[in-house]
Order: sequence, then structure tokens, then C-alpha cells
Amino acid sequence: MSQVKSVLVIGGGLIGTSIALDLVATGRDVYIRDIDAKAGEVAVTRSGAKVHKGEQVDLVIVATPPSYVASVIRDVVTEFPSAVVTDVASVKGAIASAISDLPLEAKSRIVGGHPMAGREVAGAVGAQAHLFMDRPWVITRLAETSDAAVSAVREIASDLGAVPIDRSVTEHDRAVALISHTPQVIASLLSGLLVDAESGDVELAGQGLRDTIRIASSDADLWTDILLGNAEAVGTNLTALAQQLQQTADALTQGNQEVIHEVLAQGSKGRARLPGKHGSSAQETTVVVVRLEDKPGELARLFTAAAQADVNLEDVRIDHALGRMTGLVELTVATASRGELVSALESAGFTVFA
Repeated sequence: MSQVKSVLVIGGGLIGTSIALDLVATGRDVYIRDIDAKAGEVAVTRSGAKVHKGEQVDLVIVATPPSYVASVIRDVVTEFPSAVVTDVASVKGAIASAISDLPLEAKSRIVGGHPMAGREVAGAVGAQAHLFMDRPWVITRLAETSDAAVSAVREIASDLGAVPIDRSVTEHDRAVALISHTPQVIASLLSGLLVDAESGDVELAGQGLRDTIRIASSDADLWTDILLGNAEAVGTNLTALAQQLQQTADALTQGNQEVIHEVLAQGSKGRARLPGKHGSSAQETTVVVVRLEDKPGELARLFTAAAQADVNLEDVRIDHALGRMTGLVELTVATASRGELVSALESAGFTVFA
């Protein structure tokens, strides 16, 4: 039986509105509140939640920018004296420190949360149903947090389709500095090189660059908050990278083939450590490249041909050709399935580069 029947989401941005959207679908009483009346109105309209008018609730989800989370938590533990209070911020240590002086009873109801999902489209207009489906939802706790409070947050995360994962505050901040926050800085710095680049150079950009800088379009105000909230861990990573970049630049100047090779080899080893689908160990895969006409139905026909060959696609990437009405589709498949896929696609009339 559900222990959370009513929820207030504070903050009508992308994450808060997406949470409300899915929670409304579960049949719970869901409310949204935002300090910006217009943003709150958009969030309510987009999610189907109700405007909060002072009702008491079982759970409060703080979905404000990270720099405001601690102060909002301090307010709501008093305003909602029996509610569990959680947040969705991507930093945890700074928040835990800022609320460390709260009474024991209040801290027993506070649970840290971080859904590892998002989009480049900011605000309630970017809210999306099922955004958290099969995504990790990290749960952290204070020393005083009760098991019942954790259970309530775990229930909500599971009902949103996410996978609850327990981590300590320190473990969480160290991990996200590595897998999320540092990559954001690197993507932004690399993308920044395009601002003053020659137009002719930018026109040649392919999928590799697009993949690398995809997250650079994220909200700058939000990410300033996030990075400052996890400054020590991110700074440590950037310092290490800066040293390695300088060593690599020196090796290029000196023509040191051994160092350059080691940099690339280490990168390959690190990439191989990423888990495969469903958290399994990465398997040996091959990329099959197919030329596709830019017209309706071609992508569906491609997938149908792969399905009829009983070949499972591990990943798909599309690269549009410059100035042509064609594109290149990269199909990643298990190496053992490569021959079957190539044969099936060629029989279906596709141009295959394997």
C-alpha cells in the first residue's frame, strides 16, 4: 500500500514538471509551487498538477536550482511538519552542510535525491513524460534520516520508473563530478572554440564533434550553480586534466609518439569500463554504416530489415551528409551478428559500408 498519497513539487522547471507530470498519472494528489508565478502556471498546465493553496502533503520534492535547495528545505520542514522532504539537486555535500543545524526530528524526514536524467531543453516547456524511466535515481541520507523517509522516496522513484540506488553524500558528489560535472565543463570549453572559428571550418563538423559537445547547450545559470556546489571535486578533476592536456600538447610539439599513443590507449581502456545495456559488461561490438535516403519510411525500413534478420541493435547514430539528401546511419551490433546484418541490409537494397 502506498505511503505517499499527496506530493508538493516546489520548482516548476524541467525536472520538477516532469516529475509532476508522471506523478499525476499515478492518481496521486500532486501540487506545484514556484516563486515565479508565470513559471508555476506553465508547470501546472503542462503537468496537469494543481496549484498549491496551502494543503498539507505526505511528501515535498524540492526541485529548485541547487543554490536555493537548502534554504527551501529549512522552510518546508516547518511548513509541513509531518512530510518527508527530498530534493533532486545534483550536489549533496553542500546542501547537507547547510542544513546540519536543523533539529533531529526535522533531519529524520530529509532524504537526498538525484534523478540521473535530463534534457537540453530547460523549463516546464521541456517537461517530458517517462523522463526517468530506467534511469538511476540516487538516494542519499543524513545520519539522522529515518528508514521510513527513505522508503517514501524510494516508492516515488520506483513509481516514476527509475531505479533507486543508495549512495553516501561523499560517494554521490565524487561520482557525479566524474561522470557529469567535469564532462559538462569540457564540452562547454570545446564548444566555445567554435564561437570565433572560421565558418568554413565549422561547416565540416561531423557527428563526432556533435556527440562530444551535445551537452554544451545546457542552461548556463543552472550549471553555474551545480559546478559551484561541487567545486572541490570538479576542480580536482579539471586540475588533473589540465596537467594531462599540457603533457599531451608538449608531446605533440616534441613528436613523442609513445606519449600520444598512451593517451589514446588509456582513453580506449576507460571507455571500455562503461557498462553495457542493462548494466552488463560491455560486449564486443562492430559498427555497420548504412547510407540512407532522406525520405519518409527509410529508417523504419532499415529497422525492419534488421529485425527480420533477428539482429539486435545495440546502438544507433545518424549523421546527416552535408549538402546531400542522404545520411549515414551507424548501427552498432554484436560482432558475431555483423555478417547476418550486412547480408540482410544489402538484400533489402541498402548501401552498406562494413
